[in-house]
Amino acid sequence: MTPIETVQDYWRSIDQIKVLKQHMSALASQRGNLDPEVLKISQQIDEYVVEVQRYWQNQPCDESLTG
Repeated sequence: MTPIETVQDYWRSIDQIKVLKQHMSALASQRGNLDPEVLKISQQIDEYVVEVQRYWQNQPCDESLTG
């Protein structure tokens, strides 16, 4: 996972979180919440969330980041 450096990177990360979340939800409904693949996707989402939080900590207050 590479650090988020630009607003474009930020929005790509947000979009990726949304895509992974949808995929995880569909997979969990088929296989269950404790399926290894579901857990792997959840961990990927967590990594993106941490990078988004780090980006927010290093940015001045910018309302364009909240959508």
